Amino acid sequence: MSEAKLIILSEDKRGTSFPLLKEEITIGRANNADFCIQDPTISGHHCTVIQTGDGWSVRDEGSTNGTRVNGEDVEGERIVPLNQGDILQVGSVELLFDDGSERLPDTHGAKVINLEETVVVDSPMRSMENLGTRTKAKKSDSLRDNGTQKGIFILILVLLAIGVVSALVYLFLQMNKA
Repeated sequence: MSEAKLIILSEDKRGTSFPLLKEEITIGRANNADFCIQDPTISGHHCTVIQTGDGWSVRDEGSTNGTRVNGEDVEGERIVPLNQGDILQVGSVELLFDDGSERLPDTHGAKVINLEETVVVDSPMRSMENLGTRTKAKKSDSLRDNGTQKGIFILILVLLAIGVVSALVYLFLQMNKA
């Protein structure tokens, strides 16, 4: 049997793998973490992967953005076992747990749906309400001050036009004196 490892699935570092060579592996953003992942959603000491008997488990270390296994939160002192193919989410970074064993048939496999046997049911469509009128969200400052900004712009244009006309009149008078 080969060694267990974590493989990063998230875009920036996709494919980077980290072998689990010690009984406890710390994952975090801090430089002294065993598995250092420089990502702003990961805490300095985010979680610990622990070898338990013949398997592996994970424990959150009080991280800000949480640790999840297959979408379920790992909270408090709870230690959650990791199984082949589990997705460990540390902050917003997803890691695939590979325990080194060979995959068994139908383990985390794709589910096949036969579309010929699927029943289609017609149901009436309800018109969607405009939910924007129900929210109490504030308008952004740029939208709220749009009228004020327009007025200031017009005032600047008028003053600029007066300046240009004054300059032309002055030049015209100077030319007529000579």
